Amino acid sequence: MTKRVLFLISDTGGGHRAGSQAIGAALDEMDGETRYEWRIDDIATHCTFPLSQLGPAYSAALRFAPPIYGALFHATNGRRRYRTIVRFCEPLYRERLRDSFLMYRPDVIVSVHPLLNHAALRARADAGLLRVPLITVITDLGRVHEGWLLPEADMTVVPAQEVYQRALERGVPPERLRLLGHPVHPKFEDVSETKAEIRKGLGLPSDRPIALLMAGGEGGGKLLPTTLALAKSRLPFHLVVVTGRNAALKLKLEELAPQLPTPMTVLGFRNDVPELMRASDLLVTKAGPGAIAEASIAEVPVVVYDFVPGQERGNLDYVRTNGIGVVALTATEVVASVTRIVHNQERLVAMRARQTSIAPRGSSRRIAELIAEVAATGSAPREPVFIAG
Repeated sequence: MTKRVLFLISDTGGGHRAGSQAIGAALDEMDGETRYEWRIDDIATHCTFPLSQLGPAYSAALRFAPPIYGALFHATNGRRRYRTIVRFCEPLYRERLRDSFLMYRPDVIVSVHPLLNHAALRARADAGLLRVPLITVITDLGRVHEGWLLPEADMTVVPAQEVYQRALERGVPPERLRLLGHPVHPKFEDVSETKAEIRKGLGLPSDRPIALLMAGGEGGGKLLPTTLALAKSRLPFHLVVVTGRNAALKLKLEELAPQLPTPMTVLGFRNDVPELMRASDLLVTKAGPGAIAEASIAEVPVVVYDFVPGQERGNLDYVRTNGIGVVALTATEVVASVTRIVHNQERLVAMRARQTSIAPRGSSRRIAELIAEVAATGSAPREPVFIAG
């Protein structure tokens, strides 16, 4: 028997696709007579202009005008305002989304993007698929955007206690809520080598702490000035900088590295991030929810140096409140924060302990199990709310 799972995303940042792939990988692992076929659908590709340009517009806004993006985020973050936007945009996507449902005929629809929950609800009705359950998987932290919270969804999966409370406040029925953690790819939990073994395999030093610097798949933002500030600080660290798809930045850092007092390994886009995190003592990163969740699984404390206005503001509060790292939004603050951590090993140990306590292991596998149960029964289970932790 085969069950079909349709993940709805828009490629506005990489986290929505990564979360879907993580759950899909967990579905692929499942044993039993039922096989789970899954597909990720970037809905913007089905839309008419201007929604068809949502991905490029998002990237351009973050690159050239982050404050404007932040203002738009806050301007739409209200129940009435958001519903007005949904009504305005509906003609641009409703028919295309309905056709996508009819073509794929999913057994379960999983929305992994805040703009697609309400759209999926209406398109499901248009397609006459009201018996197909709709699950929302929230991938942001803190006080998430209004678009994520759809009380009419058959099930809502949240990544953290803060989001759980926010969902209750906005009318999501508790029996439809599951606190299962952020959908981190299973490979982050399956690393079996020791830190020393991983470092040896990656050609990294074993005799000094390692700080891993990242900025998402595109490797932009403040990664360059942050790296240079740390590289000039003469801290007793070895820096590992992952520039992602930013080939120009990789070349620039490779040229500068021999002239800098702090040793540095420069890497491009990598598929071994789980191993890199396990090999490191500290992660210096932008406030992407995926990176923060992955770091908690890998038990590597974080220094957050940048964030997407509006969208990732709650992630800063999440890091501070839960004590899993520090927020330092200038290069000077990053150096000062890393310096304090270097000279306070007890604090580093405490941060790792907090990560262990707040990050539920097996998050993607638990979400996959929920999806499998919903696919098998055709409805959302109504057992007491499960809170992982």
